[in-house]
Amino acid sequence: MTSQLNTQSEIFQRPAIQKAPRDAGFSATRLALQLYGKVSPQKAGRLVNRMAFRPSRLPVPIRYEYLLDSADSYTQLQHGARTIPVYSWGQGPAILGVHGWAGAGIQFGAWVNPLVEAGYRVVLFDAPAHGRAQGESTDLFEIAEVAAKVAASVGRVHSVLAHSIGCIAVARAIADGLQTNYLVMLAPPVSLAAVMENLGRQLGLSPEVLAVHLQLMEERFGATVWEQLNLETLSQSLTQRGLLVVDDDDTSISPEESERVYNNWANANVLRTRGLGHHRLLWSPMVVETVLRDLGRPVDTV
Repeated sequence: MTSQLNTQSEIFQRPAIQKAPRDAGFSATRLALQLYGKVSPQKAGRLVNRMAFRPSRLPVPIRYEYLLDSADSYTQLQHGARTIPVYSWGQGPAILGVHGWAGAGIQFGAWVNPLVEAGYRVVLFDAPAHGRAQGESTDLFEIAEVAAKVAASVGRVHSVLAHSIGCIAVARAIADGLQTNYLVMLAPPVSLAAVMENLGRQLGLSPEVLAVHLQLMEERFGATVWEQLNLETLSQSLTQRGLLVVDDDDTSISPEESERVYNNWANANVLRTRGLGHHRLLWSPMVVETVLRDLGRPVDTV
């Protein structure tokens, strides 16, 4: 395993951010599911299963959305009956951004100008049912397929930036044939199973209700769904050079989960930060600068 980056002087230190109070809508949903689960665990589990495939869209205005108007290229890919928007900036080796659940491609907006100035082409897209893409529901297998389709549309992808659950989709796409030289994972969860367990905790679901949801997952995707979307396992076969970024104050994905992924990725470095949480990793200047140093300019990578 490669040595860790020396982050003692690189860590972007800020006071820990207090977790924002849950909004009224989430609290109401949580309470309703708990009450429904007491009446009928089977029906409540089916409702959770339907909800689990329907991501919420980012509230507008979206940070960095103004960059979409200055994209050098805008295309639309068809995935089944749905249209997927694809944006790109710059020339040179392509760097593909893969956002997380309930996110959007433009969440990588802070990376656009630095990477373009370094000589890269930045390619961003919205997964089905996310951002400006069509659709109301999706899943990680579909996101992996779309990521591979976007990559194929721009030619060989030199590097991939992935955030949160998008890291699982990227690892699945790589296992299925997507090729890239360099990979950055920002706050990756250890597996889809862990994500579902966390969902159960957040919603206060009873074991009976959660079990119904998980059984329906297996009926839909097969009993091997948990293995196919297990990043701890998938990372063992990653041969790409890369960087994993984990923040000690991440309250969405446990830092310990990300560490388990790092421990199985033989050719990766790790950057540990504090005070950025789960989302500020996306636009932290220190994180962007560290990735640029590790990635190198195109002339340094050929």
